[in-house]
Amino acid sequence: MNNSSSANSLLKRANTAMVVFLVLFVVVAYLAWGLEAQFPLMLIAVLHFLQILLAGLFKLSYVVRLIAQNQLGQPLR
Repeated sequence: MNNSSSANSLLKRANTAMVVFLVLFVVVAYLAWGLEAQFPLMLIAVLHFLQILLAGLFKLSYVVRLIAQNQLGQPLR
């Protein structure tokens, strides 16, 4: 039972992390591409770096989600 509850907790946290990283990515992308004329070049460079970092964190969250689903015996998607 403990393994199942920890896997459920891991799955919920991974899903939450995916949503958070996706929302942050969209905000950063809007700032980097939609409002680029209003920011200094250094900030634009940081925003572009954050896009790469947030995309990587999103992918890592997805892998954690797959691990939790596998532990729960759910089909992997």
